[in-house]
Order: sequence, then C-alpha cells, then structure tokens
Amino acid sequence: MFSGKIIKIKNTLLFRLTILYAGLFSLSALLIFLFCYFKIYTVTMHDLDTELLNEVQMYSSVLREEGLEDMKAGIAREGEKEDPEEVFYRVLTMKGEVLITTNLSSWGNVDISNGLAELQGGEMDHVFHTLTGPGTDKKARMITAMIAPLLVLQIGETLEDAETYLLIFRNWFLVLLIFFVVLSSILGWFMAKRALLDMEDVTKTAFEISQGAYDRRVQVKDRFEEIRMLGGTFNTMLDRIQNLLKSLREVNANIAHDLRSPLTRIRGIAEMSLMNMKSADEYKVMAASTIEECDRLIEIVNTMLEITEIESGISKPRIEELDVVTLIRDACEIFHPTMLEKHIALSEDMPDKLTVKGDRKKLQRIISNLLDNAIKYTFAGGSVTVSAYVEEDRINIVVKDSGIGISEAELPHIFDRFYRCDRSRSRDGVGLGLSLVKAYTEAMKGTVSVLSAVNGGSRFSVTLPL
Repeated sequence: MFSGKIIKIKNTLLFRLTILYAGLFSLSALLIFLFCYFKIYTVTMHDLDTELLNEVQMYSSVLREEGLEDMKAGIAREGEKEDPEEVFYRVLTMKGEVLITTNLSSWGNVDISNGLAELQGGEMDHVFHTLTGPGTDKKARMITAMIAPLLVLQIGETLEDAETYLLIFRNWFLVLLIFFVVLSSILGWFMAKRALLDMEDVTKTAFEISQGAYDRRVQVKDRFEEIRMLGGTFNTMLDRIQNLLKSLREVNANIAHDLRSPLTRIRGIAEMSLMNMKSADEYKVMAASTIEECDRLIEIVNTMLEITEIESGISKPRIEELDVVTLIRDACEIFHPTMLEKHIALSEDMPDKLTVKGDRKKLQRIISNLLDNAIKYTFAGGSVTVSAYVEEDRINIVVKDSGIGISEAELPHIFDRFYRCDRSRSRDGVGLGLSLVKAYTEAMKGTVSVLSAVNGGSRFSVTLPL
C-alpha cells in the first residue's frame, strides 16, 4: 500500500516539477562551484608561481653580482629561517650534480631530473612542476630555472595551505549544496503548486461536471496567461456542450411529437380498416393513406440525416460555378401553379445573369425551401418578391413575402430543428426546412438572416461569397 502511494506521488506533475526545479537549481549551484573552484585554484597557483619566479630572479641576481658563495650563504640562511617541511632549495649543474641543497628528509624522493630535459633544449629558462604521486611524500609546487649558463636552481614549496583552503571551500560548499537542495525542493514544490493551482480548479470543475453539474464553470484568473486561455477554452467548450444537450433534449421532444403523429394516424387508419372497411376500394384508400404517412416519416428522417451530415462535416459541398438567376427562375417555375391557385403575385428583381461558386443541389434546395416557406404562410391574394444582387464581394438572395409574419420572441428559434411557430402548427411541415437552409448555407461559407413582424410579412436573406 505504501509503495503504491509512493508510485502515485512519483507520477504526479507536481512531484516531477519539484524535482525539475530542484535539479536545475542544484545543477546551477554545482556549475557555479566548479567555476569558482577553478578560478580560486588558478589564482592560487598563479600567485605561488609568481612568488617562486621572484625568488629565482633574486638568487640569480645574487649569483651574478656577488658570486656563488654568497648565493649559497643566502640559501643556507633561507633554509634555516623557513620550515624544511614547507620549502626546499637545491642548486644543480646541467648534468644533474647537486651543488647546494637544504634538508630534504621530509620530502621523500624528489626527482632531480624534473625540468632539466626542458631546460637542456634551450627553449625555456624556467619550468614549473607539481610534485605528487609515488616517491613524493607531499604535494608541492616546484620551479626549475636557469640562473647561470651551467647552473640550475630548484625551489619547492608545499601546497598544504592551498589544499587546506580548497578543502575547507569544498566542505562548506557540500554543506551549502545540501541546504540549497532542500531549500530548492521546498521552493520548487511551492512554485509548482502555485502554477498548478488553477489547473486543479479545472480538474475539480471537470469532475463535478462528470457527476452531472453541467452548469459549473471554471473561475478564470489572470495569474497565468496559459491557464487563463485553458480556462476560457474549457468554459467555451462547456457552453457548447450544454447548448448541444439542450438542443438534443428539444430535438428528442420534437422527434417524439412529430413521429408520433404520423404513426398514430397510420395505426388509426389500420384499426378503422379492420373494423369498418370491406371493399377493395376502401382498402386501397387505406393503403394510399398509409403510404402517404410513411413518406412523411421517411422525409423527416432523411432531412434530419442531411442536416446532421452537413453540420458534422461528413457531407462536403461540391463547389462549381453556377448562374443563380437561372436556379431562382427554375424554382419559381416549379411553384408557379401553387401561386396561381392561391392568387399570389410573384415579382423578380434580378440581373440577366449572376455567377457564384457553390453546390448546385444545395443551392436549389435553399431557394426551394425559402419559396415554399413564403408561399405557405402568405395569404391568398398576397405577394412574394425574389431578388438577387451583388454587394461588395458577396451575393445576396432575398425572398420577401406579405404573409403572416413571425413574432419577435419566435425569431431567434426559427432555424432550430423541429421549431414551428404556434400559429403555424396546423399547417404542413415538421420544422426542418429552415434548419436545412441554415445548414446548407453555412456549409458554403454563407449566412442566412430574417427580418419579420406579425402580419407584416417576412424577409429571408441568404448571403454567399462570390
């Protein structure tokens, strides 16, 4: 159980961000330490080399001005004054013969040949070496330098003080590194927690929504731009989901209503036929009525499928160059008998030709549905006007009627599926015609709008890009 909790914690983003912050901070501290350690070591060795070189120059000057004996006396005095464990002096010939030396008993075996080979080449007058490893009891810095054409001076100085200083520096840094790792872990956890605080709100809201609280929303804060954008996008998505659920409930209710009516009539026709009809003609009438109601049901299902396919992107418009005027006149010709029967006057306001790129079948359906809608809700003796014109880079198709009109409260809903105004419930139709117009228009990157007033007629306008 405990191991399971550990694994669960290790898999959290909070833990990983904390480790990342602590690791980056520790790595930065380590790099700073290495840089400082290298600089301190370099400066220490440079100062020591400068000190050794100055001593060589001093003894070279004594040899040149006062002679070998005076230089030897000076080295002896310096050897007595200095701790023999810290400094040694040695004068050699180029062949390696020792002429002068201080006490080397505490230094172990200091190789005489150190630096002689480099000096014998004649390219350098002094060489630095760090004494360490087998044969040498302590770590030291040694200079081998020419002080005369055949004489070489070697001076060695222990690095114990420098090593002690660097050891103290390393120990203190180790303690500070442990402290900073702990501190950076705490700060990293706090920063990660603060960064993920708003994300936890999103997660909490998502969980509440999954439990059925569809009205919950993320409280968007201005702390981080990315979280603010995430919260805003999440809320937008929730709004769309809630609208879809609302529409789905309405569609289900309307489907139940509109499918139930034809089914009820079919059942009623069948019952009446079984109870009362006896002749073949009566059964033929019953069959014809049943077919008519079935066609009505099939039309509802097919229209719903068309709207769903076009809105979901399954069905794509087949774009081609079309003459809108020809399509409108062909549609008017189809509805001409109906308009004559209702004594509705038709007027047109269009140029001879108007070209647009769109889907022929869908555009025909849009025009037909708008004309059918206008004629259906226009009183006998009324009028319908169809116009088409270009405005900037778009084409407008307008169908205007003098019919019963639509109330202001109903206007926002007339493009919803199965929506029918109360005063039109007794007329034919299931409330899918205008929904199909809207879906087809938007599929061709256009818009549809309506202006209407009760008993003042309606004006439907479809706008498409040229």
